[in-house]
Amino acid sequence: MRKLLFTLFVVVVLTSCNQSTPRMNQEPVAEVPTDNLGNDSRILNQDPLAKIGDIGVESILPGLTVQHHFNWDYNNIHPVYPNPAIKPMRGGYIENVITTGKRYMGTPYEYGSDRSTPTTFDCSDFTRWIYLYAIGMDLPKDSRSQAQYVRLYSKRHYTDLRKARRGDLLFFMTYLGPERELYKGIDVKNQTIGHCGIYLGNGKMLHTASAKTGGVRIDQIAGMHYQWRFVMGGSVLPPPGR
Repeated sequence: MRKLLFTLFVVVVLTSCNQSTPRMNQEPVAEVPTDNLGNDSRILNQDPLAKIGDIGVESILPGLTVQHHFNWDYNNIHPVYPNPAIKPMRGGYIENVITTGKRYMGTPYEYGSDRSTPTTFDCSDFTRWIYLYAIGMDLPKDSRSQAQYVRLYSKRHYTDLRKARRGDLLFFMTYLGPERELYKGIDVKNQTIGHCGIYLGNGKMLHTASAKTGGVRIDQIAGMHYQWRFVMGGSVLPPPGR
């Protein structure tokens, strides 16, 4: 019965998605950095939202509270799985997710965006939405809870960025500036997660970080502030055969 109800829920969500996705780009998107704005201090230092990421967003989202995170109470986080009615693309469900995500390139950024519509995104709304829309996996609503989901249920999570694989969720501390020196001496493992994105491979990430950088975009990680801000990453997909 629970499986039937979940299937019906996903069908309703996907149907509503199809009716409310006017910004989806149907053209192929090359996996190259969108531009240099993601590392432009003149842009980022003038955008307060780039500095806070989605920290505090839980205080304005239905069903979440600030205390939920301050007390590390993640009792409501439970494992989710791809909808078996959705056929994986060649290369697996990861390609469903990434193909869907690239169709939202340029979708505007909004802090605390409505989790029920894809008209705008913040970072964690974007990662959650494309997993839900592409394969029916309803991940937690903010980056800290998504990171905890990876810690709890992923068979492969890491703190070494070199271990990242295509489709992994990557998590980052808050933005301090574009210069490497600003992050020296900081133990990132003890920092609050404030940003997340999806790893494309070849050192690139699909994500959304601020309005001034154009919403959903692709950025290079290596040699940029994302490399020095990296906290952890991992897969949210179950192992093959599950």
